[in-house]
Amino acid sequence: MKGESSMTNSVESLKILMDTFGEGWKDRLSCYFRGQGEFKPEEKRCLADFFNAYREDFIGNRLFNLAGVEKLIDSEMLNSEIENYVDDLLNLYYETEALRKLEAEDPVKVKAAADFIFEQVILRYNSEFAESYNKYDFSDKEEFETAARALDSLCTYVVSENFYKTTIVDVVYNNTRLSKELCRHIGNKIDENFVALQRKLLVSKLYEIIS
Repeated sequence: MKGESSMTNSVESLKILMDTFGEGWKDRLSCYFRGQGEFKPEEKRCLADFFNAYREDFIGNRLFNLAGVEKLIDSEMLNSEIENYVDDLLNLYYETEALRKLEAEDPVKVKAAADFIFEQVILRYNSEFAESYNKYDFSDKEEFETAARALDSLCTYVVSENFYKTTIVDVVYNNTRLSKELCRHIGNKIDENFVALQRKLLVSKLYEIIS
């Protein structure tokens, strides 16, 4: 999960990475995907900037930039590794697709759905929450459960990282691309219940240890 996106496009970010890594940049990039090798802080920043920029170009459907990256990489295997890596970064974006669709159709209802998920899933779990999927215009229970799981994961992440309120809103937006207004609303809900969510996280970690 990412809190902020790169200011450069994926092609520009890749060129910076290439300059930073030097002649063996392709091998270094492959090593990163395999969890091998040591990377300096500057190199890690270049990697993060590139992956963020690639993700932004994908979300923005900027196919020209993505094609430019593919041409520079010039390796089917390495391109596949990049796509798979960024695809994992987009997991929450995919899982909140139904929320974005609902917001485009009914901003009031999506806010109500987010509140319902917060009360019935995130704060305290109601095993029958998905039965209300139709009330909030989700196509089925699975779609509602997927959206709820995504928001719950986001809450767990921002609480575990102890993010400040404004950062929480940025993280929610960058991972879901819901409207800034709705992201602020969700961020406020998290901030107002931060202590309760921390306790929930601690209890969850405790159960993991003793189980």
